[in-house]
Amino acid sequence: MELHELILYRLQGEEELTKNLASFDGKPAVFTPEAPSDTAAGWNGKAQYPRIVFVLDLSANEERKCQGNMILSIYGKNDGAFDFNQAVKQITDCLCNAILIPENGNPYCLARSETDRFAAEDTNICGQEMQFDVLEYPNQETTDPDPADAVNAFCKGLFPEALVLWFDRPGEEEQITPKRPVMYCRIEMLSEDQSRSTFGVGWVECSLAIHIFCTDTNLCGKYARAIIQEVVKKGEISMLDGSPFLVTAVSQEVSADYLRTGQVKITGRFGILRQREKGKRMQKVYADYEIGGSK
Repeated sequence: MELHELILYRLQGEEELTKNLASFDGKPAVFTPEAPSDTAAGWNGKAQYPRIVFVLDLSANEERKCQGNMILSIYGKNDGAFDFNQAVKQITDCLCNAILIPENGNPYCLARSETDRFAAEDTNICGQEMQFDVLEYPNQETTDPDPADAVNAFCKGLFPEALVLWFDRPGEEEQITPKRPVMYCRIEMLSEDQSRSTFGVGWVECSLAIHIFCTDTNLCGKYARAIIQEVVKKGEISMLDGSPFLVTAVSQEVSADYLRTGQVKITGRFGILRQREKGKRMQKVYADYEIGGSK
């Protein structure tokens, strides 16, 4: 399924939310990118509110450092019968505590950014508009030796119960829970350290960020500290080709936004063996020699 289909399916399956919504063609009244007309047959002459309509825009937004955004509007009659605040909480819990992975796509998370109340002019309809940042977590795999792949394997070995993105094979939807956190390693910087590089080995400085997705804030901090303590204890992380990633610094960003920046920062270096240029193969040998004093 595409991302908008995953979001639609997830909202329509939230029973505590949909039991208070109208129905269209036998399904909860959740639509994208727009609702059907008021005269559409699917309403079956019944109530058309409350309803939910969302629009997903995946165009990159460099200023806000996110992949895109989504605007979700909750419509209902202005008679006090529908609890908009409760609906906002239910939608937030439904969409913001999950990893959504479209077919042949990267994992995504939704982060609520704003909520505004509105009222339609000359009608008795009012509602809430919710804005979400859509955050993407692409594959960080490079070539061997690969520090991101090494950190993924390190985290999985430390926390077998965790879902490590791009190490494990997740399904289309993965719920984030205290018992099963989600982790993601991202390369922040790669650069050659020419002051250390030699004829035989080129050294690369690397900085990585580890995102820990967990609904329990205290437990999330414990995961971060456990990673740091294990890294400090070992002093290095073994990469999949057997070479070491030598850790020079590791820290926890306590107030970091785990969706955007990550809570654990690791800095280190690793070596790459330089390939010597192959010489030309000798084909024929000519020799000038003497036997018994004569040529």
